[in-house]
Amino acid sequence: MAVLLGVAASRWTLPGIRVPWSAAATTDAVAARAPSSTPAPSASPNDTLRQALAIVAPAKPPTRLTIPTINVDAAVEQVGLDSQGRMAAPARTDDVGWYQPGAAPGDVGNAVIDGHLDWYNGPAVFARLGKMKVGDQITVLREDGTKAKFTVDSTSVMPYDASTDSLFTKGGPPSLTLITCAGTWDRQRGTYLQRLVVHSSLAV
Repeated sequence: MAVLLGVAASRWTLPGIRVPWSAAATTDAVAARAPSSTPAPSASPNDTLRQALAIVAPAKPPTRLTIPTINVDAAVEQVGLDSQGRMAAPARTDDVGWYQPGAAPGDVGNAVIDGHLDWYNGPAVFARLGKMKVGDQITVLREDGTKAKFTVDSTSVMPYDASTDSLFTKGGPPSLTLITCAGTWDRQRGTYLQRLVVHSSLAV
């Protein structure tokens, strides 16, 4: 069973993308990051990173997102699911929204942050997200004053109703995905027909 992720569908909002049912429920962060009892056949840099992260305290919630290449310096709102079972978008168009039931930026797994593309009065926080390129830097400031830095390794566009199971994970190397709307506005469906996805990996 899948749940939807996003906000209500109206002309200037960020309609949701699908969230797997398992990602909709909050889980214990420390248990989710516990190392496997079965050793990997060989140690890779990612294995080493996962093991190191598993023995430290969970990352504190993000409070600010900065992306110098597209002039983003935004407050981070903690969001969950809206009344329609989708990940909520931030309440303010100049803020971004972090999916709080999922991974925190810098923890094991993929943290997900969304933001509006535009609004009634013009461009919103992620209006220029489509200009990001591989190698661009993203910085997340956390509430304890620490920072997590990420490097963009891919950008892609997908249909608004495509499966997003691979995004909402609490396993694997620490990563961060930014999402906003893209493509053509479909008045009948009440949504943009595509989603822009920018994936980045923790810089170490």
